[in-house]
Formats: sequence, structure tokens, C-alpha cells
Amino acid sequence: MTRRREASTWRRAIQVLRAWLRYFVIPAMRRGPTPSSAERARLALEELGGAWVKLGQALALRFDVLPKDYCLQFFQLLCRMPPFPAEQVQSVVESELERPLTELFGRFEFTPIAAASIGQVHRAELPDGAVVAVKVQRPEIRNLVRADIRLMRWIALAIDFVPRLSSTRARRVVDEFARWTEEEIDFRNEARHLSMLRRNAVDDPLEREPRLYPTLTTSRVLTVEYLDGIPVIDIVTAIREENEAFLRDLSARGHDLHRIASHITWNALNQFYRTGCFHADPHPANLLVLVGDTIGYVDFGIVGRLDPRSTDSLRRFAQSLFAGDIWRAVDEFTDWLVPSRRTDIIAARYDLMDALRRYVESARVDPDGFAEERVFEVEMFAVVRRHHMALVPDAVRYLKAVLSTEATVKELDPRFDLPAHQNEFFARLSRLEATEALDPQHIAGVLLDIPRRTRHVLDALERGGRVTQMAVSEAGDVRRSVEAGALLAIAATLALTVLAWVGAPGAEFAAIAIALPAIVLLAVAFRDVRRLLPRRRTEDGIQ
Repeated sequence: MTRRREASTWRRAIQVLRAWLRYFVIPAMRRGPTPSSAERARLALEELGGAWVKLGQALALRFDVLPKDYCLQFFQLLCRMPPFPAEQVQSVVESELERPLTELFGRFEFTPIAAASIGQVHRAELPDGAVVAVKVQRPEIRNLVRADIRLMRWIALAIDFVPRLSSTRARRVVDEFARWTEEEIDFRNEARHLSMLRRNAVDDPLEREPRLYPTLTTSRVLTVEYLDGIPVIDIVTAIREENEAFLRDLSARGHDLHRIASHITWNALNQFYRTGCFHADPHPANLLVLVGDTIGYVDFGIVGRLDPRSTDSLRRFAQSLFAGDIWRAVDEFTDWLVPSRRTDIIAARYDLMDALRRYVESARVDPDGFAEERVFEVEMFAVVRRHHMALVPDAVRYLKAVLSTEATVKELDPRFDLPAHQNEFFARLSRLEATEALDPQHIAGVLLDIPRRTRHVLDALERGGRVTQMAVSEAGDVRRSVEAGALLAIAATLALTVLAWVGAPGAEFAAIAIALPAIVLLAVAFRDVRRLLPRRRTEDGIQ
């Protein structure tokens, strides 16, 4: 096994060397005009295929790592690969699902509807008539991808010996890419991503993820509901080629380009700032327009997850930016940056503020300010690269999704007012969160959590061995006060809910009469907790 792995790596090394000679060494020796180095890099990656194309696609959005001309060239990279034969498709499916293909499916179309570097997708029908999409992994793709990543790590080590070649350590970028790719070549991860996004979007009229068939899914085969819609890539292509017949037919079927752009934007904002789980590759080829301009999503190999703190930080950045609060927006953005020893933090902050200020001013003066937004983002990343900083991984996935979404929306509707949609979204989100905070079930949950949290603090004090027996006794009294106060507060909430529901007069006064003792008990308890906690020592003494 080790010998075969080494042979695969050396075979790919020879192919990489051949591409390097063809696209870089030989053109440098020729006289006369030649394609730019960025274009030649794209051609080399296309020829190598496999993980190299996916690396180029990942770097297309890394304006903080590469110069702008390289990123724009890598935007043109597509994972279009020739399909592998039907007999190999059947062999992979039957070996993974451990049953004959004829028993698993009532009908199976061997001509794929999409073929990429990792696998290809086939349309099929289950015995009960349900139409499904079956994604089948390419044979030997795992060995090929892992050989490519080993070579990338070797090359990254060489690049890192020459700091001027990159402001971000190349090994860090490759390691990050390797994690994404390892996730992508195990289809069980994609199944988990799909389930998570589908659960978050339940009953959402604007967003639709396909149903997963777990019994027909393994690490190399993924079976999901077939979404019958219009690929957004087809719409974008028709707009670019000015295909009026296609666009008239689209309108006749009840679809509207502005509404499609609005739904894509709204879904992205909801995923970023509400659920914290988002489709990290919303390329037009991965989006479908369904009935009513609902947006369907496919290909869940890469999904971003944000913890509540990160989600709040991103929300504050976006809200500050569109409110024109440049200073606060820069504060939030710098939390996502990792400076190096060569970074001048003060100079970097001023450059970031200049970039943000130019964007805000252009958006306010020009009604088509969104047309300048792509330039603004590229400029922001150029500042990051110029000051030798790096973006944290969570921010990379977020910005990848933001850039892809905005590019798609701009193609669909060049006059789309993104700031207005963002402000409307945040206004609705604030109202929704305020309503949820006043929900009796939410209040009861918060109140029930108070004794648990306080109990942990007091238990830690009792176990610490640094408090007196009197303090331990007082800790027990505090615990009982907190529990009693929480129970009374819950009773007040329930009383208010029941009395308001039956329409009883004076419901608010009844609830307040129960809540007042609870407030007193909780206030006394928290005062005692503060007294029990260790005090801070300052230079002047204890406070």
C-alpha cells in the first residue's frame, strides 16, 4: 500500500514538473508575446485537474493571498471533467450499497447530468417512483487527491523559505485547503451538511434543500431528492450571451430576475447572521430556481459554521458598515485578521478605514453603488496582503460565500440595492429576536438556567477549599434563594400567559404580584454571590 502511494505521488510529481516546464520555463525562453503568468497558471491547473483545479478555485477568492490578476484568472476555472464509464459507476454503487443496481433503483440513467473532479451525478428513480440524484465518486480519486496534497505541501515548504513570495504562509493555506478537500471526498460529511441546512430551512418559503436518503448513502455514494429547477448558471449564461428567447421564456413561466436575486440574498443573510450555518460554495451552478422563485441548493461539500460569537461579530461588522460607522466596522474586521511580525497595525487600520470610507461614500452618492462593491472587497483583501496579515479560516469561508453570492446577484440584476436589503434584513431580525426574547418559553428557559449557572459557581467555591465554613453555609442560602426566585419568576410568566390567554382582567397585576418577590430574592442572591466571589487585587489594595 505504501509503495503504491509513493508511486502515485511520484507519477503526479512528474506531471506537475511537465506542466511547470510547459507553461513557465519554455515560455520564458521564447521571444515575442506570451500569455500573462496568471493565465499560464490557470492553464497549468486545468491540465493537471484533480485537486489542483480545486486549489485554484479556492485561491480565486483569496485576494489577501494572491495578486488580483491571478484571482480573476482562477475565477474561470471549472471542475468539468469527462465522465467515467458506466461499468465503473455500477461497480462503485453496488460495492458501496451491497446490492445489485436493479434492486436498488427502478431506473438508472448512466449518462451523468454533471461530472466534476470528485464525482459525477446521475438521475435515477427508486422502486416507489421517487426521482433522485445519485452522486458517485470517481474510482481512485482519493489516492489522486492525497498525492496532489502531498505535493502541494512540499511546494509550500519551498515557498515558505522565500517570505517575499507570499504574505501568508503557504503551508497554512495548503493545510486549510487539505481539510476542506478531506471533508469533500467523504460523502457522509456532505450528507451531514445537507441535513443541517435542511433542518435550519424547514418551512422557509425562499430556500429549499433536497431530502436525503440515508440508506442509499455511504462515503462514496450520495443519494438525495432530485430538485427539478432551472440552474442559475443557465440564466447567467443567457444574460451574458443576450439570449432574449431564453429570458422571455423564463419570464413567461412566472420568474423574475430581481426576485431571484432578492431571494438568493435573503437566504444568504439568513444563513450568515441567523443560523450561523451556510452553504460555502453558492456558485451559480449550485443554485436552482424552483416554482415561485424559491432557491434550491445542491452540492454541500463545503459548509461554513459560525459560533454565536463569530456570528455576532459579523453582524456588527455588516451593520456598522451600512450605517457608515467606519471605526466600529474596522474594529470588527480586524478581529478576523492574524498579523505577522512585519505588520504595522496602525498603518493597516488606516488603510482599511480608507477602503471602507470610499465604499460607503460611493454607495451613498451613486444609486448604482453596488457596482463598485466588488472593487471595494478586492481592495480590502489587497490591504490585508500588503500588510502581511492572514484571515482566520472561518472568515475565509464566510467571505468565499459572500463574494460568490454578490457576484451572482450582480449578474442577475446589476442595479440590485444590496445595502437596502441588508438594512431591511437586520431590522426584521431585530424585531424577530425581540419577539423571541419575550416568548414565555424562552423566558422560562433563561430563568431555569439561572440556578444551574449559580450552582456551578457555588459548587466551585465549596470545592476550592479556600473559603470558611460560614461562606459554605452562605453559599447554600444563596442557592436556595436563587432557586426560589427562579421558580417564582417562572410562576409569574406562566400566570401572565394563562390569564392573558383566557382574557382575565388584571392579568398583568397578578403576574407582577408574583414576580416582585422573585425579583427581590434574585437581587439579594446575586448580591451575596458577589460578596462570596474572590475580590480583585490592585496596586492600591483590594477592591
